[in-house]
Amino acid sequence: MPPPSQPSPALPGRRRPRAAAALAAAALLVTAGAGAASAHGGHPGPGHPARTDLGRQVVTPGADGWASVATTTAPEGVARDSAPVTGGAAAAASEVYVVDTWAELRDALGGRAGADLDDGRGLEVPRIVYVRGTIDAFAGADGAALDCQDLAGRVPVAGTGDAFSMDDYVAAYDPAVWGAEEPAGPLEDARVAAAKVQAAQTQVHVGSNVTIVGVGADARIVGANLRIRDSHNVIVRNLTLSDGRDCFPQWDPTDGDLGNWNSAYDNLSVWTSTGVWVDHNTFDDGDHPASSLPQVFGRPFEIHDGLLDVTHGGDLVTVSWNRFESHDKTMIIGSSDSRLQDRGQHRVTIHHNHFQDIGQRAPRVRFGDVHVYDNSYAQSTASSFQYFWGAGKESSLVVENNALRLARGVDPARAVGTYGGTMLRETGTLVNGRPVDVVGAFNAAADAPLADEARWTPSDHYRYRLLPTRAVPAVVDAGAGAGVLRSTSPR
Repeated sequence: MPPPSQPSPALPGRRRPRAAAALAAAALLVTAGAGAASAHGGHPGPGHPARTDLGRQVVTPGADGWASVATTTAPEGVARDSAPVTGGAAAAASEVYVVDTWAELRDALGGRAGADLDDGRGLEVPRIVYVRGTIDAFAGADGAALDCQDLAGRVPVAGTGDAFSMDDYVAAYDPAVWGAEEPAGPLEDARVAAAKVQAAQTQVHVGSNVTIVGVGADARIVGANLRIRDSHNVIVRNLTLSDGRDCFPQWDPTDGDLGNWNSAYDNLSVWTSTGVWVDHNTFDDGDHPASSLPQVFGRPFEIHDGLLDVTHGGDLVTVSWNRFESHDKTMIIGSSDSRLQDRGQHRVTIHHNHFQDIGQRAPRVRFGDVHVYDNSYAQSTASSFQYFWGAGKESSLVVENNALRLARGVDPARAVGTYGGTMLRETGTLVNGRPVDVVGAFNAAADAPLADEARWTPSDHYRYRLLPTRAVPAVVDAGAGAGVLRSTSPR
């Protein structure tokens, strides 16, 4: 049956002494997970924990992954120097914004009243944007909620006089009717036009020298694609970024053996941008989890792409203390095997994040020198799981002290996937509490084994301290995600 115009939401031990000591010592790192060189504001009242103005905080130079490194980067082959990330910390008082609506957020990022999705792209003025409450990208100019058909209704189908609808699209391009060719003709043209209407409504570009930070525990941006494009020196913290959905996914019968629905939007995209710190956020599919989506043409009607993707030469990125929840294509680093200009780019550090019930890509990497350490991975079911760490073309992952809690019956070898890569250095992994050489397990049955090595050493570039892997689940599960840091707006 055809999908609805907008899918409906789904219904809602004793430790050994040594492990306990490790947990107690490691718990001190939860506070350090803020990773800030300085903090301002916030005088707690009696009985209340201190609140901090996160807007002026910066990454700790040389001590928080690739975003903390002073080095040279060259997105699209154009070399420039990059310093440890400070975001909008230098913003003048006139460039500090507190926003409650989608229009206010776009105006703050775009630098003018009535800003559109592109106005922020290329801006360099330091800015801090504080987000309060829930901001919905599907809110119209009058604040009323829009749905997918509201957007589709603005697009006529050539030669028919009818407004576009995905129901008509599905009926026309059913393989039983259309065949195995890619969609073409008036309905596909209208779908492309409708996608542009949605982009104008739900997408926004983030410029350079910007901090976007949530206030309190309930700051959310829903339905949006935040795209950090052609920018540098950006911080995103303490936000729930939810349900960056595509109303008009494309059917591609040539994608895989059975075809696939492909969507355009990530919750957060880092695109040809450098020096980005993504810290203490929660990423999820909101009211449209995969379990709520129908099968169309025998394939999932996928309305989501990535939760956080770093592509098109994105570089010098630290992803720390976040939660990634109940999503399939979670995090890809590198957009295409054919983009050879991305060699030397895609340097990303992923630490102290919690991945819950994800399908794949945590991360999948092309070209990059990527460090994955002290992360907690957990499954409640095996049904949608494919892999965690994907070694793609010319990638070099260093994977250290990660804790995996796999569902019953899942082979630890499935933690690794290979997509043209040749190496992956992995140490200190625990699977359901036991040490496992997962690269060795993968290689035992692989047609193309991976070398358990890397072309780089993280400690040559920045300082870091590993948790004992047994401590990782307790420390990370308690300290990761939005709302953990007690944040406030400027006083």
